[in-house]
Amino acid sequence: METALDYCLSYCCLCCSCYVPRTHDDDLYEPLLLDEERAAVNELLNYLNREYEEKPTLSEERLRAINILTYSHNDDLQRSAALCLAEISERLLQPISNKLLDPLLALMESRDIETQKAASLALSNLALHGHNVNKDVIMRSGALHFLISLLRSFNEEVQCNVCGCITTLATTDANKKEIVSCGGVPPLIILARSSDPRVQRNATGALLNLTHIDTTRTMLVSHGAVPLFINSLQSEDQEIQYYCAAALSNLAVDATHRAAVVHAGNHQVLRLLIRLLESPSEKVKCQACFALRNLASDEDNQVAIVELGVLTPLHTIMETCSKDTIAAAVAALRNLSIHRRNEMPIVRESFLLELGKLLREPMSWDAHCHAAGTIRNLAAGDQLKTIIEKGALDSLIVAFMRSTSPLAVQSELTAALAVLSADDQAKAILVSTQDGKVFTRLISLAANSHHTDVQYNSAGTIGQLVLQDLRPELITANILGLLRYIEQFAKHNDPSFIHIALWTSLQLLKDATFRSAFGESAIPRHLEGMQQRPSLPLQIQQLAQTVLDNMG
Repeated sequence: METALDYCLSYCCLCCSCYVPRTHDDDLYEPLLLDEERAAVNELLNYLNREYEEKPTLSEERLRAINILTYSHNDDLQRSAALCLAEISERLLQPISNKLLDPLLALMESRDIETQKAASLALSNLALHGHNVNKDVIMRSGALHFLISLLRSFNEEVQCNVCGCITTLATTDANKKEIVSCGGVPPLIILARSSDPRVQRNATGALLNLTHIDTTRTMLVSHGAVPLFINSLQSEDQEIQYYCAAALSNLAVDATHRAAVVHAGNHQVLRLLIRLLESPSEKVKCQACFALRNLASDEDNQVAIVELGVLTPLHTIMETCSKDTIAAAVAALRNLSIHRRNEMPIVRESFLLELGKLLREPMSWDAHCHAAGTIRNLAAGDQLKTIIEKGALDSLIVAFMRSTSPLAVQSELTAALAVLSADDQAKAILVSTQDGKVFTRLISLAANSHHTDVQYNSAGTIGQLVLQDLRPELITANILGLLRYIEQFAKHNDPSFIHIALWTSLQLLKDATFRSAFGESAIPRHLEGMQQRPSLPLQIQQLAQTVLDNMG
């Protein structure tokens, strides 16, 4: 038997997103409707039919029509109101207010499951596709309590819509905390185990968003989210794999949560994440790399991950994937390279050649940061000679001389060069490459960089290079820069900066031209004043006197 809902749907067929008028006699329905309700139906149907191709707007008349249908005693009219709102919500660009939310929330409480489906879809659309302020308006309206209540619905379409809406709302820290405090975590965890992949996907996405702040991470762990995420890594749905890998990556930021993740299943999570490195989905690979990187913040995990076979798929990613995924893979490799037991396996896998290639190519700055950090870690162990032989130092120099590098990249590159410059062969390469331009750039960064680490790392490398028999013309060409850097460091509040400047000065004073320029500068007078600074360590005061004694 056709109802008033059929009357409404004769103009609004949501499934195919078009309006198809029926051929039968519409007057059959008129006795079923009150005059006010009939007018409201006509208002909305004329609106949908007339403005389907336009951007929908909700005037006072249309809101009044929606309210009339919403608060009607006719279940079919309530359903029509919900269906109308679901259609409008996909394209409504104007900000919403409580005038719209009040009837919409009332429809979500309907006994009719079709009304609940349409109303929950409408609210989800308004949050996801609507104006930027919509999420705040929805949260202030108290809609969250309705949403969390509907998480316990037995209808999978309602569950799917509500989980999707909560996922969209969980994009600010305040909203995430509110979702947790209102009891949203337990039902979301239940739905994340749903047999319906749509529900499982949306519930897992909502839980992922909740992992972005520490307080909600703790709540998730206490409610059993860790085994859920680990088990769901085995899902055939790539979106679910992605969400779970990302969630585990976020949990692994905290040391306590890292332990909970790894201890669940005796390293099962490591095996599953390594398996996902061979996923056909690039974004799944990327998130698996991030999760492994964070888990590799712990020493025991660094060894276990390598022993479980991570290096070969990481190497494949670095050879075949996009720059963002490559950067994630190198970030994981960097943490793995911290452990001395992993040095030889990394070198045997020919990563040095790939890292050198990355540093030479115009890749993402993140990849350059992690590539330089990996080389530095390996150089701090027993692989310094191999790094030079494989050309990784030459690649570091190419990246270092790229003046467009951000400060974060410069910091990593100079840190790597500072470690490598302890080797005599590396010193010779750094001094001679590009006819001394590397030395000049180091001096410029030590004197002029706005990044403290870049300054200190550059100065540390200079301190190593001056132990070489530098060509007099190289010193002469850089005297002004050297004096500027030494003067700045000598006046620094950090004793370690002062120490490196004095040490470098002592070595450079062996050159007659530098000695003359140094004596004519303001630096000696500043060094004399160090004797009256009891706050300085005795070692610094003594070194300052030694520099003065060696001025000749």
